[in-house]
Amino acid sequence: MKTNCSHQSDCMKLIQRILDKEATAVEEARFLANKDHCLPCREGHELELALRKALKSKCTSSCPSGLLDSIRAKISSILLLILLFIPLFCWFI
Repeated sequence: MKTNCSHQSDCMKLIQRILDKEATAVEEARFLANKDHCLPCREGHELELALRKALKSKCTSSCPSGLLDSIRAKISSILLLILLFIPLFCWFI
């Protein structure tokens, strides 16, 4: 088994894409076949899985609905101001 991975940063990005369900089936199959022969890739995969599992178990509360409504209202206000002021700026140019 390899103890060094010459492209470990690329492998870690691929691991994240696989776990986020963004990798193609070919990429995932190629990585899974490779990780059995590469210790850093296998450990990186196991670490990422453990981190995601720990975060998921700790993040059980949700955002209060009042806070979400307040944020949405502020974003809507800002977007409205932007939509109003862009034509004015364009008119002066």
